[in-house]
Amino acid sequence: MIRSRQIAVSFLTFLLSANFAAAQSPSQNPETPATPAASTAPEDQRPHIAFNAYVTEVLRANLDLSVQRANIAISKAGVTTASVTPDWSVDVGLPTVDLANQGNPTNFSTGLNIPIELGGKRARRVRAAKADLATTHSDYDDAVRQLRAEATAAFLDSLSARAILQSKNKSLSQFDRIVSVNQERQRVGDIGEIELVQSRVERDQFKADVITAQTDVYSADLALGQKLGKSEKLSAQLPVPDGTLEGGVRTFDVNQLVATALELRPDVISKRRAIQAADLRIELANVNLIPDLSVSGSYSHTGTGTGGFAQPPDNTLGASLSLNLPVSRLRHRGELEAAQATHTQAELQLRSTQLQVEQEVRDAYSRYQAAVQRLDLYRGGMLKDADRVLEARLYAYQRGGATLLEVIDAQRTSAEVYLAYSQALSDHAHALVTLELASAIWDVSF
Repeated sequence: MIRSRQIAVSFLTFLLSANFAAAQSPSQNPETPATPAASTAPEDQRPHIAFNAYVTEVLRANLDLSVQRANIAISKAGVTTASVTPDWSVDVGLPTVDLANQGNPTNFSTGLNIPIELGGKRARRVRAAKADLATTHSDYDDAVRQLRAEATAAFLDSLSARAILQSKNKSLSQFDRIVSVNQERQRVGDIGEIELVQSRVERDQFKADVITAQTDVYSADLALGQKLGKSEKLSAQLPVPDGTLEGGVRTFDVNQLVATALELRPDVISKRRAIQAADLRIELANVNLIPDLSVSGSYSHTGTGTGGFAQPPDNTLGASLSLNLPVSRLRHRGELEAAQATHTQAELQLRSTQLQVEQEVRDAYSRYQAAVQRLDLYRGGMLKDADRVLEARLYAYQRGGATLLEVIDAQRTSAEVYLAYSQALSDHAHALVTLELASAIWDVSF
C-alpha cells in the first residue's frame, strides 16, 4: 500500500509539474472557440481580415457613410442652382383681330424681356453655395473620422473577446488538470470524494464561463461584419480579425494634442466654414436689396385696313427699361436679419465646439494615461506573481502542505488576474483610439 502511494505521488508530481508548465507557456495558442449554432460556417472556414483592410472596406461599403456622400451631391446641386440666372421671356400675340369683318386691320406683335440682376447677385449666390458645399465636405470628413473610430472599436472588441476566451480556456485547462490529479488521488485513497467533487464543481463553473465567452466572440464578430454593409458578411463570409492587442504604450504632449485638434478636427473646420458661409449670406442679403433691371424689346406689325379703316401697313419697334422697387424688402429685411442671426449662431457654435474639443482631448489623454498605468501594473510583475503563487500552492498541495481550497483560491486568483490583464489590454487599445479620435490624428494599427 505504501509502495502504491509513493508511485501515485511521484506520478502526480510529474503530472502537475508538466501540466502547469504547459498551461503557463506564453507560446500556447488560443483554443479555437466553438462556433455558435447561429453561425453558418466554422471559424477556420471564414475569411480572415487585417485591421487596415477592414477599416478601408468599412469606409468604402458602409451604408451610413453612403448617406453622407449623398449630402455632398445635394450641395453640389445647390451650387448649380445658385448659378442660374433669371429666365428671358417672349411675348407673341394678336392684340387685335377684326371679328366683325369691318375692315379693321389685324395687329401682330412680339416682344422679348431680359431681366438683369444688378449688384453681383449671381456671383454672391454661387460663393455662398460653394461655402455651404465646403461645410458639407467637412461634415463628411467628420463622419469618416467617427466611422473609422467605430470600425476600429468593433475590431478591438472582437480581438478582446478572443483574448478573454483564451484566458478562460487557460483557466479551464488548469482546473481540468486539478480534477485529473484529484481523481487519481481519490482512487489511491489520498483524498476523499468531497475534494474531488469540489474540484469538479469549480471546473464546471469555468466551463460555463467559457461557453459565455464563445458567444461573446460570435456577437463581437457580428458587430464587426455589420459595418461592412452586406448581408453575406453576417453569415458565411463573417470575417475573423487578424491582429493583436499586445502593443506598446505611447507618449503624448496633451497641449500639442489640443492645438492639433483645434486646427485639424473636421467638426471644428465645419463650424469655421459655417461662419464664412454666414458672412456670404449676409452679403447676398444686402445685394438682394438692390433693384434689378429689366430690358424689353418689341416688334409690332399692323396690316392694311379697308373701308373706314383704310391705312397702309405699319411696322413698329419698341424698347423699354424697367426697374423694380424693393420697397417691401427695404422695410421688412427678414432675409438679412436671418443671415445675421445665422452668423451669430455659427460663432457661438464654433466657440462651443472648441471648448468641447479641448475637454474631449484632455479627458481622453487622462484616461489613456490611466490605462497605461493599469497595463504597467500587470506587465510589471503582477502576472508573474500570480503564476508564482499558483505554482507554489500546487507544489505544496501535491506534498500535502496545502489544502484543496488554497489551490482553488490560488487558481481563481490567477484566472482573475489574467482575465483582468486581457481587459487592461482592451482598455488600453480603446483609450488610444479615443485619444487619437479626439485629437484628429490617426496612426494606430493592431
